[in-house]
Amino acid sequence: MNNNFNFSQNQLDALIRLAGRKMGTDPQKLKQQMESGQMDSVLKNLNANQQAQFKNLVNNPAAVQQLIENPNMQTLLKNLMGGK
Repeated sequence: MNNNFNFSQNQLDALIRLAGRKMGTDPQKLKQQMESGQMDSVLKNLNANQQAQFKNLVNNPAAVQQLIENPNMQTLLKNLMGGK
């Protein structure tokens, strides 16, 4: 997985686990699909609005950076990592 935002592997794994739970899919399968770029099976589990949001986010690096820098996201990451 491309690590352009200086996430540790543990942080990336935690985010993938969270996304897998939210999407009702196996986190390892989700990770494999993300690494291969084949997200069709992931997207089919989302409603139309969620699909549009996901596609916008993936195609907009500035939006990803803004999301990562959001204080709420930083808190979530810290909580996922056990306060580290």
